[in-house]
Amino acid sequence: MSAGRRTLAIVTALASVGVALTIAAVARQSDGTPARVLTVDPGDGAVLTAAPDAVTLRLSTGADSVLSHVTVRDSTGNAVNEGRVRGDGKTGLRQSVRLTGPGDYSIAYHITFTNGQDATGVLRFSVGTGAPPQGIADVPDPILDEADHAHGIDPLGATLLVLDGLALVVVLIMLLRPRRRSPAATDPPTAPAGSGHQR
Repeated sequence: MSAGRRTLAIVTALASVGVALTIAAVARQSDGTPARVLTVDPGDGAVLTAAPDAVTLRLSTGADSVLSHVTVRDSTGNAVNEGRVRGDGKTGLRQSVRLTGPGDYSIAYHITFTNGQDATGVLRFSVGTGAPPQGIADVPDPILDEADHAHGIDPLGATLLVLDGLALVVVLIMLLRPRRRSPAATDPPTAPAGSGHQR
């Protein structure tokens, strides 16, 4: 096989691997089953007599607790979260909270599911007022700050970047490697000096 054909075969094989990984990534993120939030406790419009110590979400499938955000705020807009959201079983999330007094509260969430889908929502509940929560206008985004939104490097994306880099290195090596020169078939063999016949 000539050097040109060998290079073409290597590039084709690497491109096929890249295409296969890309298709797998798209299939992962476009799962046919919609992921959704099944329940939130406290529920929307709940009237509680005692303050909960956490907000829990039940989901139709697993969620990435690192990429998901749940923020609970009081009626003045101050966050009452304690720590970060954590997994709760295979398909749940739990956000610990510290509610300091009676009043109306809001829950804003942005859930990133393990199949690549996401869901957002806003709920309201009251504690110790004996009345349903009043409309809290302009509930802020569930992301508290930029540090909370640092999603980091996607492992699949990082893998694809590494494979692309390796493919590029291989192609460059193949292109820059000097070709071996084979002796010309038309050159006659050279006879050693002094090997002629003498009469």
